[in-house]
Amino acid sequence: MRRKLDPTVDIRRWAGGQPVVMLTGRANVGKSTLFNRMVGGSRAIISPVAGTTRDLNLATTSHGDREFVVVDSGGLELYVQEPAAERAMEGALQALGAADLIVFVIDGRTGISSGDQEALALVRQTGRPMLLAVNKIDNPQQEALAAEAWRLGIDSVNSISAAHGRGMGELLDQICANLPAREVQIADRPILRLALIGRPNVGKSSLLNRLTGFARAIVDEHPGTTRDPVEVPLQFDGHTLLLIDTAGIRRPAKVEGELEHHSVGRAISTIRRADVLALVIDAAEGFTDQDARLARLVDANDRALILVANKWDLAAKAGRRLAGFIHNTRQRYQFLDVAPIVITSARTGDGVNQIIPAASRAGEAWRAEFRTPTLNRVLAEAIATLEPPLVGNRRLKPMYVTQVATAPPRLAIFCNLERDIPAHYARFLEGRFRTALGLETSGTPLRMDFRRARKSRAAPRRSADRPHRLSPRSDLDAGRSAGED
Repeated sequence: MRRKLDPTVDIRRWAGGQPVVMLTGRANVGKSTLFNRMVGGSRAIISPVAGTTRDLNLATTSHGDREFVVVDSGGLELYVQEPAAERAMEGALQALGAADLIVFVIDGRTGISSGDQEALALVRQTGRPMLLAVNKIDNPQQEALAAEAWRLGIDSVNSISAAHGRGMGELLDQICANLPAREVQIADRPILRLALIGRPNVGKSSLLNRLTGFARAIVDEHPGTTRDPVEVPLQFDGHTLLLIDTAGIRRPAKVEGELEHHSVGRAISTIRRADVLALVIDAAEGFTDQDARLARLVDANDRALILVANKWDLAAKAGRRLAGFIHNTRQRYQFLDVAPIVITSARTGDGVNQIIPAASRAGEAWRAEFRTPTLNRVLAEAIATLEPPLVGNRRLKPMYVTQVATAPPRLAIFCNLERDIPAHYARFLEGRFRTALGLETSGTPLRMDFRRARKSRAAPRRSADRPHRLSPRSDLDAGRSAGED
């Protein structure tokens, strides 16, 4: 059963007891630019298109000896007609209840509009302390443009240029001076970073809302609703996970406009900072070539993968059978054999509670460590089962194996040869290790490097020695094929 929507509780839980500063105002006044300036980096997408920000964006920052959470929100546009923008405004208004301090942002170049006054009247109803930031005042000659803002009746008016950093020190001083003294609760460090990726409109945001119990991400039938990655801490089995929703990733030829390019770039960069990726596919459409490209991109970045076949309620109505769906997917894309498949319907909630356990098992396997005697026993049994092949005119002789890395597990197999190892034998060894180590359908990659055995294993490897990688796909090729260009 879903909990009642309460963004206030959601933000306060994320903040972990830290003060919350919320940026609000009309669309396209520079809130996201200010957010990025305050937290450092490019967490929010910046675009001249009004209404770019839709979901709430949260980050922790500090100034002086004060640490606090900054929240970027969608624009307060009272008469907007677009459904997604309307829901963004509703979410921003509801989230104001979590703020300890509100920074109301206006565009100093355009002056105070009726829209600013109407939005300010709504914000004042919350009764929260407020500062005014007059943005886009890029030089001292433009200071006169900010003078008009004093008639709004807010005690603290700050002239700033979020794009250039002008006036930011004074604004941050004012923010810290108005923050309440609050005992900070030490939040649990996430044990797993789980990101939802996939093509547009496959149900990622709906799944995020189901998993968290809150309408944290805006859901719309039109693709492209999610733009910035949405991060939500989630409690599971007594531990904290970080759940990340991303924008849909289409093929490069179908990506339109600078805004979608930015969104796709953010989604791809999320793959590199997650531990486990849940690739959400539309079960009614089946597994597509673009889904396969995204799966290969996950593998190229050495991350664990689970498949989430969403919209199974629609697939069942269309006559799909579960066993046939799984069989056909694995037969067509054999490299997905190691990824668990979770069947869900975000609309009905069926199967959603299986996603986190599957991702947790994949994360554990991704970080797994194995004892060297166990690995060598598996290697000996594999050699006894299938004689190593000839490489050129020499017989391959695997002698010793040890684990040299985790996340994902990486095995170094010391042999008399290190180059031109037949792919079929490498796959055979991988299968034997996966079966013996419990990594079948675990979702984690298993890397194997074939290294030439020296007289002393302690001797350093020469820089010219290059390990043979089981899956020789390059990150660049995989990134290009999935939309990284």
